[in-house]
Amino acid sequence: MAPNTSRKQKIVKTFTVDVSSPTENGVFDPSSYAKYLIDHIKVEGSVGNLGNAITVSEDGSIVTIVSTTKFSGKYLKYLTKKYLKKNQLRDWIRFISTKTNSYKLSFYQVTPEEGEDEEEEVDAE
Repeated sequence: MAPNTSRKQKIVKTFTVDVSSPTENGVFDPSSYAKYLIDHIKVEGSVGNLGNAITVSEDGSIVTIVSTTKFSGKYLKYLTKKYLKKNQLRDWIRFISTKTNSYKLSFYQVTPEEGEDEEEEVDAE
């Protein structure tokens, strides 16, 4: 009889965050973001306990998180929003899911406000 092969395999999840848009404008530093994630991700309830369970790497404008433990996109979003708030970028940059386990940071779309037109009319008078 064949040996029992129904052993649990480790599930490896890979998350990618594309930070190219804010990085090109010079307002975002991918290496400090990756360091922030390394310093703040909790594994089994404690910070700084990554070990071999989670690896965070930064390659240009892509930050990749590889996890063999319980780690979710919601937790990544939470940490990213905390990082943006800490660096006073939360008002301009948002965290968007592009597809499963793939995210990007982009600027809010700013539309011209009606108030600007009124100022021009005042100047014309």
